[in-house]
Amino acid sequence: MKKFFQVAAAIKECTALCYTAAMCFYMFFLWVFKQETADLPTLFSLLIVAIAAGTMQVAAFSNLLFKKLAYGWRLVLFFVVFGGILTAFAVGFGWFPTDSVGAWVSFGAAFIVIFAAITAGIELYYRLSGRKWDDKLDWYRKSRGKE
Repeated sequence: MKKFFQVAAAIKECTALCYTAAMCFYMFFLWVFKQETADLPTLFSLLIVAIAAGTMQVAAFSNLLFKKLAYGWRLVLFFVVFGGILTAFAVGFGWFPTDSVGAWVSFGAAFIVIFAAITAGIELYYRLSGRKWDDKLDWYRKSRGKE
C-alpha cells in the first residue's frame, strides 16, 4: 500500500508540473492569437493529457515497470507512447484542423522541439548538479586527508 501512495504522489507531482507548463503555453498562444477566452473542454483535455504525461513519466523514468532499461530507451518509450496519446487527444478534442498538413507539421515540430528542450534542460541540470556534488566530494576527501 505504501508503494501505491508513493506512485500516486509521484504521478500527482508530475501532473501538476505538466498542467502548469501546458497552461503557460496555452496562455501564451491565446495571447499571440488575441483570444480572450479559453474553452472549458480544452482546459479539461489539457488536464487529462497532463495526467497521462505524469503517469508516463513515472512509468518510463522510474524503476516501477522497467528495472534495467537504459535512459535512451526510456526517452524513446516516453516519446513514442506519449506522442501517440497527445496525437489522439489532438484529434479527439479538435485542437487544430486535422485535414491541414501545415497544422500537423506544426504540431509535430512543436512536440519534437519541446521534448528536445525539456530533455536538454534536464540533462544539463543533472550534469551541473553532478559536477557540484563531485566537487564537494573532492573537497571532503582533500579535507579528510589533511588531518
